[in-house]
Amino acid sequence: GTHPHRDMEIITYIVEGELTHKDSMGTEETLGRGAIQFMTAGSGVRHSEHNLNKDKPLRFIQTWIKPSGYGLTPNYGSCSGSASERKGKLQHLVFNVMDPMSKTPVEINQDCDAYATELAMGESVELDVPEGRMAYVLCMEGGVKLNDEATLKRHDAAEITTASGNGGPVKIEATEVEKVEDGSE
Repeated sequence: GTHPHRDMEIITYIVEGELTHKDSMGTEETLGRGAIQFMTAGSGVRHSEHNLNKDKPLRFIQTWIKPSGYGLTPNYGSCSGSASERKGKLQHLVFNVMDPMSKTPVEINQDCDAYATELAMGESVELDVPEGRMAYVLCMEGGVKLNDEATLKRHDAAEITTASGNGGPVKIEATEVEKVEDGSE
């Protein structure tokens, strides 16, 4: 049902199915696989999220991030996502609205980046973790190996820091794949 939020940046990535969102700002929409939505709860917003399709399961990842300030003006936005932009490469989806250096489909009030990728078996991508930063990797489907060391399976996650704090590349390689909604692997 409808519930309140305030002073939080909320990012939702749809993994499978369709998510219908409705809020007190007048927004109502349904998003499918690969779509991402964000909500700056700020000074307060009420919303609801539902799976209106009783024949198809819904699976999504929702991340709550402390905003850079309190009492911000509530805001909502979304992007339908692009399979071609994430297959075999990192799609940059979330970035800091206050930083003019990059443009992404979702911009939040915090120094945070988010990426998504879909990899074929044995395919890999590299994420460069800048000096003094860290990364959090979530395996949403299948399995991956990180820097030929750690292995993650569906729903596993890892926090990545560099021992020296100097940053560096993180290789993400697919070790297992699953059939996805469109029937591909």
